[in-house]
Amino acid sequence: MKELKLSITHYKVIHTVYSLNLLSLYPNQEGVHKILSGNDKNEIQEIRNIPTFGTLISYSSKKICHYVLSLIRYGFLKNVFDPKSEDLYLEVSQKGKDYLKVFLDNKKSPYHRTIKVIKPSIVKIEKNYK
Repeated sequence: MKELKLSITHYKVIHTVYSLNLLSLYPNQEGVHKILSGNDKNEIQEIRNIPTFGTLISYSSKKICHYVLSLIRYGFLKNVFDPKSEDLYLEVSQKGKDYLKVFLDNKKSPYHRTIKVIKPSIVKIEKNYK
């Protein structure tokens, strides 16, 4: 099988899963998308401190899912089974850790984080009628 050429997005996905694994947290694909898109509603507060939080706000869940699947296929991520929920979650493999270490050692600047501004969908406007 041909080796996968990793993009910055691949590294962000690996780094997200790795950062969670260090906290003994194991995300599914939706969890990875929530962190990368900066959506932390009803989640653990610690995830806001993850370096990749909010760095891919324009990416759809489907697009992140494709990145995750390719990283699993090429051995950078692996599935772990949680008997309590009877579901699969993500963990960084040794290969993924090795590639991430080289990437982070060569990285010059931190990721660019974007904060989503939540605009109200309904507003009250006072008008002066004569």
